Amino acid sequence: MQDVGDLPHVDLRDSDSTARILSGLTTHGITIFQGGIGREDLLCAARSLIKIRTHRDSDSDGATTITQRPASRDGTTSLTGFTDRELWPHTEGSAVCRPPRVLMLACLRPAQTGGRSQLVDGRDLYDKIARTEPAMLAALSTPRSAYFGGGSGHLGAVFQQTTEGGIAVRLRLDELARFSPMLVPSIDRLRALVQQQTIPVDLREGHGYILLNDRWLHGRTRFAGNRLMLRIIGDPLSAYALPTGFCPAEAPPPALRRT
Repeated sequence: MQDVGDLPHVDLRDSDSTARILSGLTTHGITIFQGGIGREDLLCAARSLIKIRTHRDSDSDGATTITQRPASRDGTTSLTGFTDRELWPHTEGSAVCRPPRVLMLACLRPAQTGGRSQLVDGRDLYDKIARTEPAMLAALSTPRSAYFGGGSGHLGAVFQQTTEGGIAVRLRLDELARFSPMLVPSIDRLRALVQQQTIPVDLREGHGYILLNDRWLHGRTRFAGNRLMLRIIGDPLSAYALPTGFCPAEAPPPALRRT
């Protein structure tokens, strides 16, 4: 399993920061950054890489301010990100047909305690399952075996082959995920493997990460204090040919092989 020190790092204030972020995304699917000292700096960095997607919860500039909000009256879990609760590593936008390709998260004010970021490389998770749980991998790769979201969610699979021949991950393990009967017996084991592959990252003020959302899962631990984060999602600018998903070490199971 990787360590945060093994991942590419960049300072957004450096003149070559965009090129270095692109290099990190190409080789590792992620770049850890510092120097995001203000909202406009972060938006400028994002616009140099992606076309920003607006979101139900985004502000007028397309960024989403992540802080605690009053609990929703209907008790839905879709707003869990705006609480102090733990968030299991997940795919951003798992319930939509086409999730954003890129996610950027920056710390504007850390929590008093807790709130540690949790990252999981989907490639490492896939390869671990392929080596140790081949039957589980086949189930996780079976079409229509996983449903994410509420009434208008997405029915698909945890691992799916991309048009370029790679593997994309789509996963969440909270109340908004439902799995087929053949997959249900494997979910506890899947949770354990996700936990084993988790890379903890303490984000200080001005620090953050930008990742490929079809490869990396992201989450956080429970926290206390007035934590403030900024989230930006979008898709790579047409000038940048970033990889889709990842190339696994092991051959994909039959469910993913093209005929």
